[in-house]
Amino acid sequence: MSAPEYSRTERRSDGSLWYVLDNAAAFMPALTDRTATLVFRVSATLTERIKLPALQEAMANLAPRFPYYRVELRHGFFWYYLEPLLDKVPEPSADSKYPCLNMHVRRRGRFLYRVRAYRSRIAVEFCHVLTDGYGALTYLKAVVAEYLRLLGLDLSGVKGIFLPGELPAPEESEDSFKHYFKQDIPFPKVARKAFHLRSLPLFPGQYRVITGIMPLGPLLSLAKAQGATLTEFLVAVYLAALQDIYHALPGPMRRTLHPLLSVEVPVNLRRLFPSITMRNFSLYVLPSLDTRLGFYDFPEIVKRVHHYMQGEIDVKNISMQIARNVGGGRSLLVRMLPLALKGVAARVVYKRLGEDTFSGLFSNLGPVELPEAIAKKVERFDFIPTPSRRCKTTANAVSWGNRLFISFGSLALSTELERLFFSRIAGMGISVTVESNL
Repeated sequence: MSAPEYSRTERRSDGSLWYVLDNAAAFMPALTDRTATLVFRVSATLTERIKLPALQEAMANLAPRFPYYRVELRHGFFWYYLEPLLDKVPEPSADSKYPCLNMHVRRRGRFLYRVRAYRSRIAVEFCHVLTDGYGALTYLKAVVAEYLRLLGLDLSGVKGIFLPGELPAPEESEDSFKHYFKQDIPFPKVARKAFHLRSLPLFPGQYRVITGIMPLGPLLSLAKAQGATLTEFLVAVYLAALQDIYHALPGPMRRTLHPLLSVEVPVNLRRLFPSITMRNFSLYVLPSLDTRLGFYDFPEIVKRVHHYMQGEIDVKNISMQIARNVGGGRSLLVRMLPLALKGVAARVVYKRLGEDTFSGLFSNLGPVELPEAIAKKVERFDFIPTPSRRCKTTANAVSWGNRLFISFGSLALSTELERLFFSRIAGMGISVTVESNL
């Protein structure tokens, strides 16, 4: 039996429209609280100070173009779902010193994303229940373009940007996981538990962001010289920093900890499977080092990461993850569990199959592309990860023009991981400028 043309998330009952959560988001609401918000940020810093009335008008003009984001989170007896908030229009708000916190996604009447402004910066923060980095960046580019148009920029002939007045394609809100789900294929092996950073936490309500800014060209040359992509090279730097931290611990302490160092690396599945969904469509791979085998020098780490990722980021391997995730949700037992029990099960499963299996996270959004007329008005982009209690410190990267921006988000008092990461890059002759919100 052939796959459907696309897997709808829209549903209608009694004349009302609502949306099913995509497979990746189905259990996310049960995992959120004031700190572990599952909220991430993508921002654009423009060349001129932001005018709030124009930004508000741009958001209002675009609201009908993104109907699948103009929703609130609701729940029934068995499932969470998304319901349109047609009587409300999203509005910009002042930015905060600490991004990605205090988004109360389960409260009635709340959007699952927000737009914040500070000086010349426009930041969008999305809960992962709605979308991944690709969807958030697509929305941000549309907001920036419409904002600049309202200020007089001629956008005639511009392509590659979602514009007001366009009709959304039905496939934009599809659940691509279900579209590409295959039955009767094996599930991937359960990953081993990994080492986690040891550190006192920051004070409640704090979230530190340290951003390193560096030239893109020399980094690409370094990666190429070692036979790796930029992402593989940076993941190797991350693993090398974790290795240094692990081996600096006293021997008796190390013996009580898991010896596996592992970094979760999200993969945009739109590059493997044809899809234009604006929902979540990312999974991950887990390059790792087993410290029981000895100390790894840096070229060895790069080589291991490169060969692992080249082998794992493959349609067949990713299809096993899709089969496990979608297949589990189709189980009659899971479907019949009341929502409260599903929440308990989701937290147990996420801990064992998710956060227990990686020491950190590194997500590279890649190079941002904009039409030339818009690009001239943008100075930089930033990509900030969601706060993680278990891993404490994680990292995101995005490149704009000839610069790379790597942001570590942390709930940990220690900054050792960030120091070791950027020091290693600087030690290779790369100029690194470091910024922090603390």
